[in-house]
Amino acid sequence: MATIGDSTSSPSTNTIYYDSLLTTTLAAYRKTLVDNIFKDSAFLAYLRQVGAVRKQDGGERIAQPLMYGTNSTVKTVGGYEILDTTPQEGLTTAFYPWAEIAGTISISRKEERQNSGEGRLINLLEAKIKQAEMSMREKLNMDLIGGTVSSSTFVPETSAGGNYGLLPLGYFFRKLNATDPTTGGTVGNIAGATYSWWRHHTSACDGNADTGNSFSISTSTWAILKFAMKRMYDYCSRGSGGSPDLVVMNQAAYESYESALDANIRYTNTKMADLGFDNIKLRGATCIWDEYVPDLDNGYLAGNASWDDGTIFFINTKFYELVIDSQTDIVTTPFVEPENQLAKTAKILFMGNAAVSNMRKHGVMYDVADSLTS
Repeated sequence: MATIGDSTSSPSTNTIYYDSLLTTTLAAYRKTLVDNIFKDSAFLAYLRQVGAVRKQDGGERIAQPLMYGTNSTVKTVGGYEILDTTPQEGLTTAFYPWAEIAGTISISRKEERQNSGEGRLINLLEAKIKQAEMSMREKLNMDLIGGTVSSSTFVPETSAGGNYGLLPLGYFFRKLNATDPTTGGTVGNIAGATYSWWRHHTSACDGNADTGNSFSISTSTWAILKFAMKRMYDYCSRGSGGSPDLVVMNQAAYESYESALDANIRYTNTKMADLGFDNIKLRGATCIWDEYVPDLDNGYLAGNASWDDGTIFFINTKFYELVIDSQTDIVTTPFVEPENQLAKTAKILFMGNAAVSNMRKHGVMYDVADSLTS
């Protein structure tokens, strides 16, 4: 039925019925909406697969406890030897701000009438949900991987109201340069210039070392690129906490590494392959490519006409995660009709951010030529 009540009911009862229908349908679709957003991006899908997506119930900021020092009281002892009871430090906290993303789904009264009847109206709503779903997926993926650029530095996007968006990979794992020669900047309110334990590994791939690089090598062929990637993997594996398990690179760098493996045995992450994502392995790490990986060396976002050199991020998901507010995980609101419009609108809301708890377990290779050969 299209209406509720008897023949004397006012036309507004039809609107109430459809409001309920639209809201109920949207609410029922929410889980599918969330699932599809995470399944449609190799990066987001991998984070969810390995448990690197965590829910947090509010809080003023996202707090990541850090362990940066060892316990100096641990030593070889025997018999009645006195133990060292010196109070230990080596613990602190990194803080990351919440970021919000919002979108809307609107249906005009004219669209309602043109699609009158439950089935046709639900089909229209599903099409609008799919549109919002694709846009939310693009926004999450683009902001987490690329972000935006300010003075050749990758930073979170800033809203019209001055609020900061999601923290991109290039914010955490930066290129070292003349103004930031050894540290990678301030991340999570902790300055790498002051604390050497809060620095990621870097490598310039043109053979010209930047001050502070873990190593420098000219990746002029596929074979050298493969060697350099293994070396970065080893640098990020130093100390406790394991090795990188995710390598994210631009398309050309991925194709170069893939070409270097063509004559050899190739391994893949079968779970990612089952989701439809091509991938290859670098030892214990799953390698994927994404169209939004930036040119970290020259400070350009993907798609910029001046984009020139590739970038390869090495990520240990034990220490990198996407934290989402438990009450704002792509939630949808009821449809509301404004006083001055012949339409009704529902909101889609997300609140969260990326967070890192150990910088030393990650790395980045930049200035990777996109025209390598054997």
